[in-house]
Amino acid sequence: CRTPLLAVLRQLGNDERRGEFANLAQTKTNYLYQLASCKRASCSAKKAVAIASASAQMSLLYGSDVLTVADIATMCQR
Repeated sequence: CRTPLLAVLRQLGNDERRGEFANLAQTKTNYLYQLASCKRASCSAKKAVAIASASAQMSLLYGSDVLTVADIATMCQR
């Protein structure tokens, strides 16, 4: 299952950046991987907004893709 969130996690390139992303999203890296691999079917709207916001910040810092709330909400339905 290749999801936009998994793509961002891979684009970040190392655990330090992934940890920074998770911290900005107010969650753990493991949780992001669970979402990205569709082991968790969904997350709360508040968490989706936090992840989308964190992805925008990481994009500015490291050039990774920006995720939208819609990307996060529908990525496991594909």
